[in-house]
Amino acid sequence: MKTLDLSAFRPWQATVLGDDRYLFPKGASSIFVEFPRGTFCGEVIRPEQYLSMDITVCGERSAGICWQFWETSSNQYDLSIKMGLLPNLPTRVALPFSALFANDLFMPRTPGKLKTVVHGHPVHLDRLQKFAVCVDKTPVDLVLKIENVCILDEEPDYPLADMKMVDALGQKKGTTWPGKTESVEELVTALRAEAADTTEKPLPGRSAWGGWTGKKLKEGTGYFSLHNDGRRWWLCDPDGYAFFSMGFDCICLGDQCNLTGITSLCEDLPPKGETGWANSQWQGRKTENFNFFVHNAAMAFGDDYFSIWADMIRRRLVSWGCNTVACWSDKRFIDREKLPYVIIGWGYPRTSTCIFRDFPDVFAPEFEESAEKWAHFLDEKRDDPYLLGYFMSNEPTWAFVNNINVAAYAMQREEKLYSKDYIVGELTKKYGDIAELNDAWGAEFASFDALYTPFEAADIGKTAEDDLMECTVEMIRRYIRIPAEAARRADPNHLNLGIRYAWLSSKALAAGCEYTDIFSFNCYSMDPWDSIENFSQITGKPVIIGEFHFGALDRGMDATGLRGVENQHERGVAYRRYMHRAASHPMCLGAHYFILYDQAYLGRFDGENYQIGVLDVCSRPYTEFLDGIVKTHGELYEVADGTLPVTEEKAKEIEAIAF
Repeated sequence: MKTLDLSAFRPWQATVLGDDRYLFPKGASSIFVEFPRGTFCGEVIRPEQYLSMDITVCGERSAGICWQFWETSSNQYDLSIKMGLLPNLPTRVALPFSALFANDLFMPRTPGKLKTVVHGHPVHLDRLQKFAVCVDKTPVDLVLKIENVCILDEEPDYPLADMKMVDALGQKKGTTWPGKTESVEELVTALRAEAADTTEKPLPGRSAWGGWTGKKLKEGTGYFSLHNDGRRWWLCDPDGYAFFSMGFDCICLGDQCNLTGITSLCEDLPPKGETGWANSQWQGRKTENFNFFVHNAAMAFGDDYFSIWADMIRRRLVSWGCNTVACWSDKRFIDREKLPYVIIGWGYPRTSTCIFRDFPDVFAPEFEESAEKWAHFLDEKRDDPYLLGYFMSNEPTWAFVNNINVAAYAMQREEKLYSKDYIVGELTKKYGDIAELNDAWGAEFASFDALYTPFEAADIGKTAEDDLMECTVEMIRRYIRIPAEAARRADPNHLNLGIRYAWLSSKALAAGCEYTDIFSFNCYSMDPWDSIENFSQITGKPVIIGEFHFGALDRGMDATGLRGVENQHERGVAYRRYMHRAASHPMCLGAHYFILYDQAYLGRFDGENYQIGVLDVCSRPYTEFLDGIVKTHGELYEVADGTLPVTEEKAKEIEAIAF
């Protein structure tokens, strides 16, 4: 073990308070240290060693802490690893230096730590020269206690303080808020009373599918389809009525809470084996999970809890004007309740050797074979009129790197790759003679075969990078085309909704869109118009938004999610503005809110614990937020048709707490 001296760290817009405590004001701030290039704080490090420190968030909210790494002396870091931490819980944070290679976007959870995400480009350990502990902008000033900073030869243990953070219902302990469920008896009484009222109250002017009876676009085909009326693109329901897709992701009984190593933080858990317990796996590690949402429903409804809950949720969705059961919803709910829905293809085609993260060797025969097998997820749904369409995947992790050059990553690899054969072949066709390539690149390759020896295009120059980017575009095109064609063979009846990119990290992401019916992406902004415009301009396709959300800090949760607003009423204002702006764009076909339920306070499988649901852990709606949703859904068809103006009211935004 090598202990590092914190006094060597210098503050940037932060304040040293003493007693290992540092004040990070609302604006982004950090403490940082510079050191001789190729070391870490003067120590030569190995990939298998760990950087470890004990951190306590001294306050009432969760916090996102970043470890940032530099290869150069520029102001912009090369790699940032962001980690979520619970409030007032001393937490040991440790990551292997191999994490700096950025092969994985998400890192495993450890006791006390929430979600961990790797942003940026891979870093070479022999080029390191600067490190910082950083806090992004926060809604309040933040004090961190940082202790025991060290380099370890192996992964440490993770001690946990003796404290209780959630009650028997999965709610935060030690505080109260409007709408908090105070007892099991209150939970049971409220849910049973609602379940007893079986009246379904759809919004007026809706077709049997949730389409708009005020606008018949064409004769129905029996399936959902596309139509351009000369002014805008629409979805059409199976009877031919205009359809704008609006609904919630994850129509299911909440997320399992990953309690691996932290069961002691729970006040009163039922014995193992009772309803709610489950074992799973995340990032190669076994996990011990408990679902408070399921447990609460079972306490209210008994053994038949799922069917009673599902019927109750169906009535809620219909009365709220939702017309789509969106991604990751419970298959049992979909099969039982007969509402329009979308599905997603799990396990996007891979190869045994990937080029970078989850980007496969797309020219390998194995990729085509994998695509044929993958497409069978559509077999049982190909004749279902309730299926709006299918997403091929969600947020591929390779695309989280801005302006990614996949071909350049391929040429860095030691392994034999079919994609290398393609790249070398394209360069051979372009230049014909290795001397011509060397002249253009400023390189000294002995032959085209010499390109198979790993090299880094960035070290050679811009022309090399540009040539490889041309190959990257075609590799992404094939990445989309092969699975899309397999899916079309498996299901010729339904719409291919695309792959739900996280954001427009590169214009190269448009490659392959000609093989899908719709281009999809997730859009965590306050106003989606610019993203819709940008994606639709570069693809020429109508688009659908797969995820967005807004959270607040006024209802017993300590992280807002990716967009924060002042309170539940402002969440409703934000929802209305977002959906109005989306529906008013002639290329937008719908937007799905993420998610139905809040996430578990102690974190779902990967550690997210955001206040983003329409419902809390006790299935109680956030009334002020819901009022905004219902109002929005009642207006949206007229907004899309151009007969109702877009609201100008904007939500009061706060800095988000997210990781």
